[in-house]
Amino acid sequence: SIIVTTTLKDLEAAAGRGLTGGGTILPMPDVIRLGRQASHYLAIFDQGKPLALYHTKRLASPGQRIVLYAKERGCSAPGCDMPGYYCEVHHCIPYAQCGSTDVDQLTFACGGHHPLAEKGWTTRKNAHGDTEWIPPPHLDHGQPRTNSFHHPEKLLAPNDKTDNDKIDDDP
Repeated sequence: SIIVTTTLKDLEAAAGRGLTGGGTILPMPDVIRLGRQASHYLAIFDQGKPLALYHTKRLASPGQRIVLYAKERGCSAPGCDMPGYYCEVHHCIPYAQCGSTDVDQLTFACGGHHPLAEKGWTTRKNAHGDTEWIPPPHLDHGQPRTNSFHHPEKLLAPNDKTDNDKIDDDP
């Protein structure tokens, strides 16, 4: 499967570009051509929060993984550039605590960052639907809590502040 994200505006205008889950930039004519030959999945977000794809099994469903490829694009740990194709699905609220696998509480974590949850790190979703990585107190030096590497458009958006601009201890 090829996962491509783009904006509705670019798709309707047949201009701009799309981004694959592996980080490849595709011109819009290629996105449209691929779309004509594919079975479609549509992931829709409301201000960065994915719409519901829920189930009670521990492992993420194929549909939930598709939503994560489209939303997260890669490892959500701050500064990590690992594409989503090489990541594991991580429960922000541990499955043992919540007993569900809801897409709005899932994120991608690479093999190097996923084990941090066992070493005192916690993860949570902020008001924008982005994953915050909170280190244990002895490692917390005010570093960024979210990863903007896979979302350069957030850094370029005028009048928008990212969660890296401010550290907020309230969920």
